[in-house]
Amino acid sequence: MDTLGKIVLWLDRWMCKALDLFTIIVAAILLVLLNYAVFSRFILNASVSWGEELPAHILAMLTFIGAAYLTRTNEHLGFDGIAKNLPPIVQRTIACINQILMGAFATALLWFGGKAALSFTGRMLISVDLPVILFRGAVPVAGALILIICLVRLVGLISGRIHPNDLLPEGDG
Repeated sequence: MDTLGKIVLWLDRWMCKALDLFTIIVAAILLVLLNYAVFSRFILNASVSWGEELPAHILAMLTFIGAAYLTRTNEHLGFDGIAKNLPPIVQRTIACINQILMGAFATALLWFGGKAALSFTGRMLISVDLPVILFRGAVPVAGALILIICLVRLVGLISGRIHPNDLLPEGDG
């Protein structure tokens, strides 16, 4: 394997581990915050001020970063049952078109999500002293991650380094 291939594999493994860790940590934080808010409201009879706003923003952030994670692990929604039974050249063509369409969506997410996130510069959450861009910035970050994943896969598909079956959900290949 050439040097570029080794670098791409190393970066891919690092990104997957980072996304995995980030998703687990943020989901755990969300779980703790929601349980505390419910406990505080119904057991202590004292609602917290951030009980709805903060978890909603964290969930939105988790949704977008989770989309990048699912793209990387091939667990996103797809219709691969038919494609598996097609000739290899048709599978490769469909996989390339799929990566191009996903890359176009990711580009739109990056561009428009970035513009939207920047519009929140300087704004803070009402109930907690945290910047809104911290949460809204997850949209362009997810778009950038998905775009990178799609571009690497497209190059791999075109060059023959990636077989279309490699892009099936784990366990389906």
